[in-house]
Amino acid sequence: MTEVMFYTRRQCGLCDDAAAELRRLSAELRFSIVERDIDRDANLRARYNDVVPVIAIGDTVIAHAPIDLAALRTALASALA
Repeated sequence: MTEVMFYTRRQCGLCDDAAAELRRLSAELRFSIVERDIDRDANLRARYNDVVPVIAIGDTVIAHAPIDLAALRTALASALA
């Protein structure tokens, strides 16, 4: 099963919305979600601070804030095909 990285942080409304959509899509598209809090890693915070939430597969960023949920589904389906 493919792992989808979800870079997030606490108290982030955009992150909460993206997490809910990822959980819904994971059942449909069959992927696992690996969640990483960017505030626990200085390198991740430096890289993603201004664009969190970030969704990636491997080193490829699929989406970042602001996330269009319909475009996210399309991007994930394409990347997982």
